Amino acid sequence: MWIVKIGGSWINNPNLSNLIKNLQRLSNKDNIIIVNGGGVFSDSVRLVYESKRMSEKTGNYIALKATELFSHLLKEIDKNICLVDDIESLRFSNKMLKIWLPSMILKNDSTFIKNWESTSDSVAAWLHSKINSLGLLYVKSLTFEKKKYKLKYLQDNGVLDKNVDKYLIKSSNIKIIGQEIINLIGASDTFRELFLELNEIKL
Repeated sequence: MWIVKIGGSWINNPNLSNLIKNLQRLSNKDNIIIVNGGGVFSDSVRLVYESKRMSEKTGNYIALKATELFSHLLKEIDKNICLVDDIESLRFSNKMLKIWLPSMILKNDSTFIKNWESTSDSVAAWLHSKINSLGLLYVKSLTFEKKKYKLKYLQDNGVLDKNVDKYLIKSSNIKIIGQEIINLIGASDTFRELFLELNEIKL
């Protein structure tokens, strides 16, 4: 199993359909699970929270639900995507791209920190550790010039959230890439081949 976290900023990226098409193609050989951000959907939840009309715990839960709006948008792009809201179903390879819907499981999970520092970056990290995936890839809208990055550097610069390190203790095989993934993924025959080419995150 491989986890691909697609940032919410990709909602408006003109290459989004191309990215999903290629991930679906690679899913024929590898079990690929998407965790997506919420983008503008989650931003709207934060605006309501800032008006003091909900607790931080409730805000976190509704923001997780907001990420699932993006998930349904991705299924509009590719009708063959499987939307999955449990853990066990993720483990079975059916040669179809999967998207995990996290809100119900994480709402009741005591190990997931429910505040605004836990974004979908933390959701992906939590799942990576939970299912012991082969690797975790963060797909951002930025450009990355180096081949290796310290996790703390990415957190300090707002690229990854402040809680993500708490779910990656003793984890490995974590990579990050920007929009340049479009050129790389099109030339890859397997996800493993693609993963080996990407920028490493060191804990």
